[in-house]
Amino acid sequence: MLNFIRYEADQAMVQKVDDMAASLVDLSQQCDRTGEFVSKQMQRLQQDGYLAATVPRRFGGQEVGLYTLCLMQERLAKIDASAALVAGWHTGIMLSLRETGAFPDAIFADLCKRSVEGKALINACATEPEAGSPSRGGRPLTTADVVDGGFVLTGKKSFATGSPMLTHILVTAYVEAWDQTAEFLVIAPQNGITIEPTWQSMSMRGSGSHTLVLDHVFVPEQHMLDRFEKGHRAKRSGDGGGWLLHIAATYLGVASLAQDYATAFAKTHQPASLLQPIATLPQVQEKIGKMQVMLTTARNLMYTVATRYDDAPQERLAMRPDFSMV
Repeated sequence: MLNFIRYEADQAMVQKVDDMAASLVDLSQQCDRTGEFVSKQMQRLQQDGYLAATVPRRFGGQEVGLYTLCLMQERLAKIDASAALVAGWHTGIMLSLRETGAFPDAIFADLCKRSVEGKALINACATEPEAGSPSRGGRPLTTADVVDGGFVLTGKKSFATGSPMLTHILVTAYVEAWDQTAEFLVIAPQNGITIEPTWQSMSMRGSGSHTLVLDHVFVPEQHMLDRFEKGHRAKRSGDGGGWLLHIAATYLGVASLAQDYATAFAKTHQPASLLQPIATLPQVQEKIGKMQVMLTTARNLMYTVATRYDDAPQERLAMRPDFSMV
């Protein structure tokens, strides 16, 4: 990863993550054992300004690009993968909103202000237990009924990463009156919003990726942010979805940590049948070498694509296949 740090600004942001490492590692291990949400880690990330990294400078953020965000996410994931995943959704969405201008100015300004103050955590909740991911083209089963002054939302969204702490939730729902899908900004907590503790995974246990339940939740008219026909994309996808590289960066961090563990194990593990640790065996050295080749290949692809995203905004929509490859 160090080979991909380009400028002093990159180094400063990575150093910010390293400075938090000691206070996060023990918490991370505890959450992995118990499955409790990474609330203390997120509070630390809020206090240290990590969640404001992609907020525009005019609102007090650092306005980092996708490349630098990937550096930060990869490093944070080696310390706490669950916290990195939660933070990545927030910082990635803030990046996409900054680049696409998908939110009304007043709503975006308020969200940025709260992010800088450490009072906001946003995620998009679109996948549903029965319908799966909207990327497959399905219409959401979550419904939005038109009422005086706004809408009433009812439905369930699965894999709501960060659910215990989310303050701003982007929810897609079907509006029968329009025969269209719309995206709404739901502010939490409020009446009708509950969390079903369905996240019983083997890994990322602290990410709080539970099921979000909306039971007649009122959303004011101004928080209906977008509407689109079946098969069409929301305004937020106007950057080609490149902001989703935060996930790839997080998983690269996890893979890098696994490589470190395997290498350390090979250097110290010595069965009774050997005179030296297994790291001296050619077949073990070959496996470790293949790990390095795969990680280096993945990093080169990710950071090359992230550079193009930052440097050539006009190409982003055409880069969707590249983002998918990453």
